[in-house]
Amino acid sequence: MSFYTSLTGLNAATKELSVTSNNIANTATTGYKRSKAAFSDIFTITPSAKASNVTGSGVVLKGVEQEFTQGNIESSGNVLDLAISGDGFFALQRNDGSNIYSRNGGFMLDKQNVVVNGLGHNLVGQAYNTATGTASGPLGPITIAPSVDSTSPETAKVTFSALTAGQTAILGGVTVTAGASGATAVEVAAAFKSIAAGSGGDATGTNIASTAGTLTGWTSGPASGNAVTFSSVTNGNVADLANTGTGTTAIASSPATYNLTGMNISGSGLITANYGDGTTVKTAQISIAKFATNSGLNQVGDASYLATSDSGVASFGAGGDSGYGSILSGSIERSNVDITTELVDLIKAQRNFQANAKAIETTSSMATTLINIRN
Repeated sequence: MSFYTSLTGLNAATKELSVTSNNIANTATTGYKRSKAAFSDIFTITPSAKASNVTGSGVVLKGVEQEFTQGNIESSGNVLDLAISGDGFFALQRNDGSNIYSRNGGFMLDKQNVVVNGLGHNLVGQAYNTATGTASGPLGPITIAPSVDSTSPETAKVTFSALTAGQTAILGGVTVTAGASGATAVEVAAAFKSIAAGSGGDATGTNIASTAGTLTGWTSGPASGNAVTFSSVTNGNVADLANTGTGTTAIASSPATYNLTGMNISGSGLITANYGDGTTVKTAQISIAKFATNSGLNQVGDASYLATSDSGVASFGAGGDSGYGSILSGSIERSNVDITTELVDLIKAQRNFQANAKAIETTSSMATTLINIRN
């Protein structure tokens, strides 16, 4: 029987070596949580036997448990590198719609400007409602708008060229026609410079034959030589000013939209997007998940976990809420593996293996002695 008892010890030491080796291998894995092998003794007894007269039958692996202690937090400089200081997990939506949970907060924007991790899983949060000033609605993927419409009047700097006899410059509904001798570029610009929205042109200059129509959607602004700057009457994205006349103009319009230039993420997980015109837009609230017992979670790789009946269902909150950790932007959480502890455990497991192997050797030697006595 002692052969089998020692054999269970060899198996247990091998399992412990495997767990320790896995910890050492994941020392540099972002968000990894140290594993620990838990063992239980084997004790069997028949109904007629006294427990005090029965020896144990060895050891068995009860399970591999995670230690969810905080790992060291290091600065990365990337705004979408996120770490949780305290309790909680990032919720990630997989392609099949199911959620997994992780402390690995290395995120990026994909081609659709959705916040994802390295495996393409969507970071989960709530849309920000500007009307109520709060995050609301169902949990789902977070999308950052790649651009926003201008929130100020558009401008169009028009540089005029000289017009030959009878040529026209037509802008915003106003037509300026050159006289028989033609008109210089400065004269054409002067005909437009004092036009107000809804008004006709000013036929300034002896070589301007006529002006007709009213300026629609735009008003003229400062003039400099042969150039006039127009401004749109309304804010935002408007139809660009264009010359439909026979003469030539060069038009430089201000951007109708402004691209995303950066983001800020607060300790609560509120994402604010920054755009080229200085506009800031509160976009979404990252949701942190927590569980009744973290030890009930099942590992699925990439420092991620599945909820189980033992862990309980996830409850969600913002960073810094009661019981939830805070979110640190531009940071990552390192593995909580202590390499010194793992090396000590490695030596202990090796010694356990050697001791059980020695017990088998001793039992074998005793059996050989008995066989020799009988012979």
